Amino acid sequence: MIKSFQDCLRKGKIKNFSRGKSLAGKELRLAKEDLNSARKSFTDKNYRWCVIQVYYSMFHSARSLLYFKNYRDSG
Repeated sequence: MIKSFQDCLRKGKIKNFSRGKSLAGKELRLAKEDLNSARKSFTDKNYRWCVIQVYYSMFHSARSLLYFKNYRDSG
């Protein structure tokens, strides 16, 4: 494991989460929905909202990866 990931585990910022794999698909679906919304916002030239939607797409993508490995963020 990368040292920073180990540090997050030690500090309790990332925790084991036995239900993670069962929720990974939901998070990935949310990421896709946010990305599709961002594309529409971009087409509509609503750039500020597009940036927010892309941020949430990345957030849900990262959370999906954590869940798939049976971890969760503590926040």
